[in-house]
Amino acid sequence: MSDNESFVPSESALRRALRRAEDGVVLNEVEAETLLHARGEHLERLLAAASRVRDAGLQQAGRPGTVTYSRKVFIPVTQLCRDRCHYCTFAQTP
Repeated sequence: MSDNESFVPSESALRRALRRAEDGVVLNEVEAETLLHARGEHLERLLAAASRVRDAGLQQAGRPGTVTYSRKVFIPVTQLCRDRCHYCTFAQTP
């Protein structure tokens, strides 16, 4: 497939990747890309499967139902950063 062609998975490929995700199978790149096209009922099923994976991970970590976060996480809109920490490898000082 050339760079300017769009990837559009078939319905059967979408169903197969969704079934594998629901079964907890580790997905390959093509399956993961296929699931990016999930919409409607397929998306609802994918979100439910992702929730089960998240909940199982939290249970295994000993903190069921507790999702944590860090206020120190910086999600850049661009690569420009005014902080002077210099630990980010992608940031460029303005």
